Amino acid sequence: MTWAPNHDASIEKLWKVQNSLTVGLIMVPRQSFTTCKPSETAKDVQRRNPNNFSFFPVEHEGRIIGLYDAERWFSQAAPDTHVADDVQPLSEDILIAADASIFDFIMQADRHPTNLVVSGSQIAGLISLSDIQQLPVRAALFSAITSFEMAMALAITKRWPDPAEWAALLPEKRRERLEAEIAKGREGDTAIDEIAYTQFCDKKTLIVLSGALEMGRGKLEKALGRIERLRDPLAHANEYAGSAAKAKKVCETVRTLVELKNMIFSFLQGREKT
Repeated sequence: MTWAPNHDASIEKLWKVQNSLTVGLIMVPRQSFTTCKPSETAKDVQRRNPNNFSFFPVEHEGRIIGLYDAERWFSQAAPDTHVADDVQPLSEDILIAADASIFDFIMQADRHPTNLVVSGSQIAGLISLSDIQQLPVRAALFSAITSFEMAMALAITKRWPDPAEWAALLPEKRRERLEAEIAKGREGDTAIDEIAYTQFCDKKTLIVLSGALEMGRGKLEKALGRIERLRDPLAHANEYAGSAAKAKKVCETVRTLVELKNMIFSFLQGREKT
């Protein structure tokens, strides 16, 4: 028996799963905010910030009016400047909807590391770059990378419909491992499409050779390598964003993944028209 997956439908399902994971799952709710007042000084905020919160929502008469950057005073003495004179007012740059996907937040979190979460007409919570370490984010990232890997598989099989063609392009040791896995599947009557037995590193090799992506080979290999380096700790439940620098790299990698996936879909649509 052959279990031949419908890759197109499976990718669509993964995107639905990804989009169902919203920022509301990982935000700090408003009732848990540590806020500051416009009348306070930077020195006041520094004094009562032992946990080193990077940003404070600024509250005036029960309403949130902006964000205050407290990270500047982690390693230096804060001045007597009032918060009112240095507040980042509410704007599209720091607002995100509660039902926005986690993926939407990751796409811009290195540029806007703290967002106020809006539900209806109210500020409902706060989300920051450090939240990229949370479990729902891991699920969103892994589903995105899995759907990308499936898209690569589709492109490879479009480029070389005969599995023997693309298998011949793999390094000898990788090809031998692949053949052994396929043989094992057939013995157990659990055979699936040959491409499903390949690992990310195999697909990476083949997608570079396929010409499916309009990007220079060296640049493409580096981009795929960054995605693979994010994929591996996600797959093995290891740490992947343990510092601000690593979290920002995750954001960059996700934008690269989306760019490459769009290229693959353009390639697939072009192939289907010829």
